[in-house]
Amino acid sequence: MTTQQCTPVPAEDGLRSAMAELTAVFENLGAEHEALMLEQSRTCGRERRSTVVRMDEAIASASDRVRFAADSLALVYGMRSLGISSPRFSKGAEGHDYPFLTPLGGSTDARFDVVEYLGEAVAHLVKAYEPTRDHPALAVARCPGQMKVVLSGLQSALDVVGAEFCEDEVLAGECASARTVLAGLEERVFSAVPAQAVRQLSVEEMSAAIESDPELASAAAAALVVVAVRDGDPEMTVTAQARLSDALARLDVHRGR
Repeated sequence: MTTQQCTPVPAEDGLRSAMAELTAVFENLGAEHEALMLEQSRTCGRERRSTVVRMDEAIASASDRVRFAADSLALVYGMRSLGISSPRFSKGAEGHDYPFLTPLGGSTDARFDVVEYLGEAVAHLVKAYEPTRDHPALAVARCPGQMKVVLSGLQSALDVVGAEFCEDEVLAGECASARTVLAGLEERVFSAVPAQAVRQLSVEEMSAAIESDPELASAAAAALVVVAVRDGDPEMTVTAQARLSDALARLDVHRGR
């Protein structure tokens, strides 16, 4: 195993940078949650709807963990900026540390909280986009632009936090593990619908596919949703999501559900 050199960046720069990344992550999760909520309200098939509900709930949980991580990071930064980089103990009569009163400052424990919450945020995103056997086409980002910001922002935050806390091997190792998981998630989420194939699909081709092949229709409809969202066309997005619901409903009927 290669040993990585510990070169922590100044708290003033590193922790501020990590906070900026987490703020961007938190803000951009809203679009994906909103899209899934809308899709959930328009989905009828029981199994398909349960998948969308699970995705929606996982995104919400990821958002909560990002928020908790930011709160803990703010505590670390605040205590450091006030000159307290580790817990301060009360003193006994002889000037020794007195451990029977709660120490002042929790920045050391807060470091573990930051890393733990970031790891949980990544785990919830993995859960959100876990493909199912019956509806693998659903395991794709509804708002690719925003979700790219989410995943890249988490990667950057983990990079900074891992460097900042690298004197602790456990924390540095957990950051590295979370980054590895994120890399695999990004490849899966954004390669589920190849960009070239998406751009070759026209509305007419998708309509023909819906009539002839329910399996192809669901994939085509999902691709059209991605294109509409990526192009920032609200009207086309609504139309495409309606077509996706219709295509997946036909697929349920085709499979006898």
